[in-house]
Amino acid sequence: MVKRALAMMVLLGLTCVPGPLDETGKQCSVERPCGDGFVCIASRCQDEAFDAGQPRADAGLDAGLRDAGLDAGVDAGADAGFDGGTDASVPDAGFDGGSDASVPDAGFDAGAFPCDVNLILNSGFEQQTTTGGVRNWRALAGTLTHGVPARTDPAAGRMWVPGMANPSMQSDIVSGPTSFGVVFCARAWARHEHDAGLTVSLIIRERAPDGGFIDLSNGTSTAITKGSWQPMLETYRTAGDGTGIDLRFTTARFEPDASVLIDDVLLFRSCSTQCIYPP
Repeated sequence: MVKRALAMMVLLGLTCVPGPLDETGKQCSVERPCGDGFVCIASRCQDEAFDAGQPRADAGLDAGLRDAGLDAGVDAGADAGFDGGTDASVPDAGFDGGSDASVPDAGFDAGAFPCDVNLILNSGFEQQTTTGGVRNWRALAGTLTHGVPARTDPAAGRMWVPGMANPSMQSDIVSGPTSFGVVFCARAWARHEHDAGLTVSLIIRERAPDGGFIDLSNGTSTAITKGSWQPMLETYRTAGDGTGIDLRFTTARFEPDASVLIDDVLLFRSCSTQCIYPP
């Protein structure tokens, strides 16, 4: 009977032993540590196997990949690589870099010839050389001097030659690299004082590096009426790979010693594909 009672007491004692306590979330400190299997993190007991030894759910994903790696790397790389070097306030700044946005097609032939600017020096023939010639011009056949009457200002250029040879002259070369398809426009005024008919041709030439020419315009030929100034117009589209542009005037004359007056010469690169002349 006594043995049976002792057995019952042992059995009851075993069934009343409590299991391990769940301390998750309880306050803790150095003086009040957590129980076995728990660690103190931010003053709270946390399960050692889950929190201390293994990464928290979403901690590595958010911090390491989604925000820091993916967003920062992709956004910074895409923006810097795609827009780098351009000016956001100027459309197409990267493509036309170095050009003047106020001038159409300025980037096409940047650094060579400004557009809509007269490229001819001494275009009115007022400036003379020390030997009596005309600055920035030279005669090819015959002689080039000052002449009157002028269309504007004090003098015009007078080209003439004694005998039956046809007088002709050309401007100084306007130096600069030429690109394919650039339009150059020329205008000049001509006059003569002779009874016989006279024809004057205006030609734009694209010069080659060796001093010759790559190509030239068709040459506008104008029949000049005695005693009045008449305009001559010419257009030329460049072949490219040249080193300069110049103008040449030639004549077909029908009487000895006939001279021709030339004045107000204009040569410019067009800002577009058309020649729009000033008044």
